[in-house]
Amino acid sequence: MANGQAAKVDLQMKELTIVVASKDTQHTIQACLEALVGQVQVDEVEILVVDASTDGSAESARRFDQVKLIQADPACLVPALWKAGIDQSVGQSVAFTTANFIPAHNWVAELRDLLTDGNHAAIGGVFEKRTPDALSQWAVYFLRYSAYLPARSPQTAPQLAADNAVYRRWIFEKYSGFIQDGFWEHPLNQRLIADGYSLFLSPALKVSMGYFSPPGEFFRQRFLHGRVFGADRARRVNALRRLIYILLSPLIPLILLMRITVNVLKGNAQLVKFILSLPWLLFYSVAWALGELSGYLFGSPTESNAETNRVHTQP
Repeated sequence: MANGQAAKVDLQMKELTIVVASKDTQHTIQACLEALVGQVQVDEVEILVVDASTDGSAESARRFDQVKLIQADPACLVPALWKAGIDQSVGQSVAFTTANFIPAHNWVAELRDLLTDGNHAAIGGVFEKRTPDALSQWAVYFLRYSAYLPARSPQTAPQLAADNAVYRRWIFEKYSGFIQDGFWEHPLNQRLIADGYSLFLSPALKVSMGYFSPPGEFFRQRFLHGRVFGADRARRVNALRRLIYILLSPLIPLILLMRITVNVLKGNAQLVKFILSLPWLLFYSVAWALGELSGYLFGSPTESNAETNRVHTQP
């Protein structure tokens, strides 16, 4: 392992655990799990589906004998579902995605191949978009994954998106304080880099985005994620810096749109779709900004507390 770290190995452990978070993913969970189970050997790879759905997604997961289902409260956010998967995983490394994505036919093989290089603490991949689709769905794609377009070259990276990434188990043991309220990858990634570890982005590791939440639900999710981000940032700075963040919060949508635009232009990715989806991008960016401001003012949402993050294993 990198920098002298060693994975905890015992007879019960597998080479790899794949944690699939599912929140109302009935449109895509079947295709996601079919893509996964066709690639794995059960004696080497464990698949966990952590489901917080109300649309019957869990029933789809139960059809796959190779999958272990973990049921969560519907109020849980995706980072809480990933954390539940980490807690019950037995892999020497833990890979993550959500059931909104369909992994490439060689996704598991690429994960295992990339993990043979012990120089990186975590490895992430790129995101494609299935077509055709509504502009609101394209806006989700550009908003969340414009920094990880398929045109990227292999490189060390300042960030990874956990929806398509794998981490060494020792990270979650050494940095357990960073995942107490869920696996929010960005602050953990920042800490890893600050401590001298490296993150690697591989364009060979691909997933394809299917259907996400409808606009109203995705707006709500963006607000809640922004609020957690704002609350966490507020805890780490003094009162003056917090006040500056509050005063500058009206600029957040503009900053987000500028970053996304730069990424899309660099990646030359679906420029027409990007332009047409700009109203939706603004809508979702405002949701994040309102959530971030709320976090600065009022702290974390109730969805991040222990009660709403509880899980239990389903037979």
